[in-house]
Amino acid sequence: MGETDKILKEQKQLPRLSKGVESGLIRGALAVLQAVPNLGVKQVSTGSKQADHRLDFSLLLSFGQKKFKVAAEVKNSGEPAVVRRSAAWLKDVATKTKHSYAMIVAPFISHEGAEICRDLGVGYVDLSGNCLLNLEGLYVERTGNPNRFKKPREIQSFFSPKSSRVIRCLLSDPKRSWTLRGLATETGVSIGLIHRIAMGLEANFFARKELRAFKLEDPARLLEAWRDEYFRRTPKWTRYIIKTAAIKNALTKLKTAANHHGVRYAFTGPSGASLISSYLTPTAVHLYVDVLKEEFLEEIKADQISSEGNLLIKVVEQENEFVGSKQVKGFYVVSDLQLYLDLWAMGGRGQEAAEELRRERLHF
Repeated sequence: MGETDKILKEQKQLPRLSKGVESGLIRGALAVLQAVPNLGVKQVSTGSKQADHRLDFSLLLSFGQKKFKVAAEVKNSGEPAVVRRSAAWLKDVATKTKHSYAMIVAPFISHEGAEICRDLGVGYVDLSGNCLLNLEGLYVERTGNPNRFKKPREIQSFFSPKSSRVIRCLLSDPKRSWTLRGLATETGVSIGLIHRIAMGLEANFFARKELRAFKLEDPARLLEAWRDEYFRRTPKWTRYIIKTAAIKNALTKLKTAANHHGVRYAFTGPSGASLISSYLTPTAVHLYVDVLKEEFLEEIKADQISSEGNLLIKVVEQENEFVGSKQVKGFYVVSDLQLYLDLWAMGGRGQEAAEELRRERLHF
């Protein structure tokens, strides 16, 4: 492979995520690269999304007499599912556009994410100080630096049951400017709490003040913060087994029983997503209800079990999960936001489906 160099100069300070999150990540990546001995950053090209297959930016690096054209993609999240999808796409684009190397930039790349990059032959740089560069004649790797962008307690508080009503409303229309009174009317949350949330969102660069109002500035990062906290507090589902030949039959049976007994319901998870698109093939039904009645369970002949099962039910306590629910093909399904959160909380294939849903329907 040639000269191996695993030494990076210590940096006094890495840039923090701020208003221009993407530009902040690019500056952070450049700081890491410029600290590599004998590696020159000769040219940085940004704003070439149309010309270079929507690349976030490209670099011209030099090491000795050798020069490397590097295609780079900026991600607000370094989650393994995001890294896997981005790395495969980026390597393909780099080949088509005759770049010598491909590199992902994110606030933090986990050990699993680093392994994905290594396996796919893609480099990475994160703002926590970890990186991988595997260029001809130069190998640079730094791992083990902790995540400097873990969510502080204030951010976690945005997603409590009452506060999340406000976040849900903001993300449902991310381009809209809101007054405190308008949000209070829309969500039923007190102006005092909304004011504290607005101040916190601004302090953490999720939103910015406008004349007598405020507006989300980085809905993507706010959504990712919410989904990470939602994953940490994964909903507790009560599990049942019901006799049914197919998932579609189960959905019809549950809808009919809910209507018979005055139970408000909404499907979510893979079964809910299957009514919108073929993100995943469902093997079980996830169902929100406002009340769990014995006569409802008797009609669908549901037997409670401790694990597995093909019917998972959760009783909604504050109606949050019902906000934005809609009829799809004759069935009530949760909002796209709620569906994204529930798919992400499943991990694995669920997270891949969540990202596909996000790309196709949320658009941020």
